[in-house]
Amino acid sequence: MQVVHATFASGEGKDAVDLLKNLGVEIEDYKLIESETGDLLIINLLYHNVDILIDKLKDRFDFTNNVHRSLIIFTPDTIIPSNKEKTKKEDYRATRETIVTYAKENSEMSSQLVFLAVVAAIIATLGLILDNTPVIVGAMIIAPVFGPIATMAIGIVLGDLKLLVKGIIVELAIMGIAISIGGIFALIIPNVSMTHALQVRMLPTLPDLLVALAAGGAGAYALITHVKSQQLVGVVIAAALIPVMATIGVGISLANADMIIGALLLLFGNLFALLLAIIIVFYVKGLKPQWWYESTANKLIKKSLIILTLSVIILTLPLSVITYNQMIKEEPEDVVRKIYREHFGDELESRLFSIDVKDKEVDLIIYTPVDTDKHYFQLLANKIKEKLGEDYKVIFEIIPTQRLETPLQSS
Repeated sequence: MQVVHATFASGEGKDAVDLLKNLGVEIEDYKLIESETGDLLIINLLYHNVDILIDKLKDRFDFTNNVHRSLIIFTPDTIIPSNKEKTKKEDYRATRETIVTYAKENSEMSSQLVFLAVVAAIIATLGLILDNTPVIVGAMIIAPVFGPIATMAIGIVLGDLKLLVKGIIVELAIMGIAISIGGIFALIIPNVSMTHALQVRMLPTLPDLLVALAAGGAGAYALITHVKSQQLVGVVIAAALIPVMATIGVGISLANADMIIGALLLLFGNLFALLLAIIIVFYVKGLKPQWWYESTANKLIKKSLIILTLSVIILTLPLSVITYNQMIKEEPEDVVRKIYREHFGDELESRLFSIDVKDKEVDLIIYTPVDTDKHYFQLLANKIKEKLGEDYKVIFEIIPTQRLETPLQSS
């Protein structure tokens, strides 16, 4: 349930009540308090009725330029409804005005937003360079990236081009800050090298795209059902963006083209997937523009859905290739290890010290007794060539072992 407090000049409350009656609002859902200093109208409504009511009130009364009028919308923490059956049937969601207010507050280039973006980028960059997952998670908690993306989606769904542009500007600013911080810290910190955290973000896969879609949908649902509950979901969304932005900066500093291209692919894939999911959830949950924006909003939604869907489909092609290479296709090292187990039966691989496959050359370091028949090594080499190709060269480095029985005899 939403609660609306509307104040009017003395005597105007009756006109507002007549408006409520014309809208079919039941008498038990509002109370008018009249006084010489002004009228107060308290309206208790289920979520889905509030947008129409507020539009009509704002159309009838000027709440912006009249000092005697005000409009306050809030959600109570606890509700004990008189009609529980009716309440259960309603599909609750936040009002359009609440969503728009959230968008406006989170699309301002304030000193607080810039500070949080800088601090989050610094923490994310250090986490990537140190390969420290808890540090990277810490950056996600404070990163202000969900607000601007939600603002862009809200602008599209409501046909509000100003909100859309403001969201784009703020998101681009955060992106610039994070990339710059990543590049600067990679330059000033000595001996920065490839870490697992950086490698993961330069090799995006289809599951990354699915995570972004799920996070976007969850964030939109949390926002439209209860604005305050979106904060935790925003952490997941930040995970899809802030470390990736910092990775691009590190890649630029290291002049690593693969890192830059891979992270850019992941960044745009996540952005498009997030926007697509948020727009769909907002639309399905019934977030609609004011009637004078309806034509613009319908055109904008159609164009946006087409562009975003095509972008996500196009991005799935390179992501599918990377996914196949990373998660489905057997790596040469895995092939060699499987052959070794089949023919030497060493499940714990206590005798296999290392496998290194590079440039059509397989190097194996094995602990084995000095009298081991060379036939076993030839058999292993032949099996490896059968699987990897005859152009592969197999090299064995043998570390001889000696069997001793206790008690040891002195010489």
